[in-house]
Amino acid sequence: MPEEIVVRNPRNVQLLITHKGEAGTLPDPIDIDSADGDIKQIATEAVRTGYVPGIAADPAANFQDYVVERYAAKDGLPERAILRPKTEFGGLAQ
Repeated sequence: MPEEIVVRNPRNVQLLITHKGEAGTLPDPIDIDSADGDIKQIATEAVRTGYVPGIAADPAANFQDYVVERYAAKDGLPERAILRPKTEFGGLAQ
């Protein structure tokens, strides 16, 4: 019996990244259903190479401890994802 092939249609969205006081949007859309680890790895490679407009290249960038937030389309804004540092009670996490 042939193996069933499942075709998944990705929901491509823009990824906003905040890093060291700078913010930028990854030029290429990502699949919003990607695993957090995959999104963090994509962002790490992009920031390390200077691929994200608005964020200076940082060869030491590491987003392992960052948070991936996903937002549904609302109030005229498209579905989107944000990668940001963890914060605690509105301040920087220690």
